[in-house]
This record gives sequence, C-alpha cells and structure tokens, in this order.
Amino acid sequence: MDRKERQRQIVLLLEKLGDVSLEKVCREFGVSPATGRRDFSDIAGRGLASKTWGGLRRVGNEERSPRVLSGSFSTRQEKYHQSKKLIAEAAAALVEEGDVISIDGGSTTLFIADFLADKRIRVLTNSVPLALRIDERRSRPGGAEVFLTGGFLYPETGLLVGPQTVKNLLEYNVRYAFLSCGGLDEVGGMNTNQMVVESERVMIAQSEQAVVLADSSKWSRNDMVRAWEWNEVSALITTSGDENLANIVQNAGVRLLKVRESQG
Repeated sequence: MDRKERQRQIVLLLEKLGDVSLEKVCREFGVSPATGRRDFSDIAGRGLASKTWGGLRRVGNEERSPRVLSGSFSTRQEKYHQSKKLIAEAAAALVEEGDVISIDGGSTTLFIADFLADKRIRVLTNSVPLALRIDERRSRPGGAEVFLTGGFLYPETGLLVGPQTVKNLLEYNVRYAFLSCGGLDEVGGMNTNQMVVESERVMIAQSEQAVVLADSSKWSRNDMVRAWEWNEVSALITTSGDENLANIVQNAGVRLLKVRESQG
C-alpha cells in the first residue's frame, strides 16, 4: 500500500472510531512508528484531523468552519496542501549548507521541514510542530540542528510566543527568516495575534533576508494585526494572485517568486 492510500485508510478509520493511536496504526498497516508519525503530520497538516499525544483525533463538526462542511472543501484543502508544499520546496532551495536560518510557525512553513531535515544547517524556530517534524524527517546523522526558542506555548497552535521568545530570538543572527502570514494587501502582511507578530518582527530584524511564504488564498485577505510592510521583507514565494498587488510588491523592491498553482 502506497503512502497516499495508507493515509486515506487512516482517515477512514478515524471517521469510524473518532481517534486512533500510533500503536494501532503501526499494527494495522505494518509501518514503523516514524512512518506513522509522518502520516499523522501530513493528515493533520491537511486539516483532516487534530494531533493528540500519541495519536490522531477526528475533527468534529463543532470544530469545523462552514467551508469544511461544504462539498468542495476537500478539493480546495488538497489544492492548498499541495501548493504549500511547492512553496516550501522553493523556499528550501534558497538555503545552502552551513546557513543559519529562522522559521516562523505556520501551515506553509511547516512543510519546509520536509526539504531541510538532511541539510547541514542550523534552524531557529518558535514552532514546536516544525521542530518535531525536522527531527522525524532527518534520515542521516549530521542533518539540520534545531534550536527552539523558549516562551509561552500558545494554546492549540504549537507556537512559542511572548517576552522569553523575543529575548531568545534577539540572541541570533540568521541569513534567512522564513515567515508565514494570515493575509496580504498593498501595504504588506498581516497575522492573527499580536504576540505572534512580535516574534515575526524580531525574526525580520535579525535576518539578512526575510522571505514570506503565502499561497494564493492569502492575497487581498485581511487579518487582525499588521505584521510588516513590503519594504521590510526581501522576497515573497507564492502561487498566482492579484496582478495589481503583484505589481505593488515588485515596485517595493521585493523579489517575487511564483510557483505554479497545484491543480489537485
């Protein structure tokens, strides 16, 4: 059974049972714990379940937005899932052996772990899921070294935020800061929480180049807090979006790197 079919079967099992343990999946599908954890990360990353200690839990109707309950959501979710992976792969291609980088937490930046785990680099992050994913994906000794900031674990996000996080980030200089966002407009980027934004702003200040990762769903979309303006970042890696906004981005001196939108 290939990976895609196995994950489909795991989701079906979740729908039937409500939750599954890593031990059960390893026994049912004859896979190693490392493979099972990768499957869990992929399934949770697609919004099809939530990770628990040692397992997965089905996302109930009360936890889903109206879009999740619509018939077309699964197609759109898979589309964005694939697009995010393409964006993350393009971001990882910028990183060279020996680099020191920082990575913000987010659904797109999480995928960078898949492409950086075996590179001889140092990664500073405030994302617990990202740190764990790099550790899971590392297939040889001497791969990426991970440095987690301290701080307050923001509920249900896996993000470390707050004064301790900011203090630790200020102690490092990095070549690239890879950032997520909640929305983009003609001024710059936005995100969902002031404490998250504080960490992002320090990452930008401590980097030689700040690189934003955003799929097309983020274009011309508002979020709660202004995070940065276009003249503060170096590059945007994205899929197709509003051409007028793309012109504003490039006129601000930001390098625009577009990957082809996934079709499924």
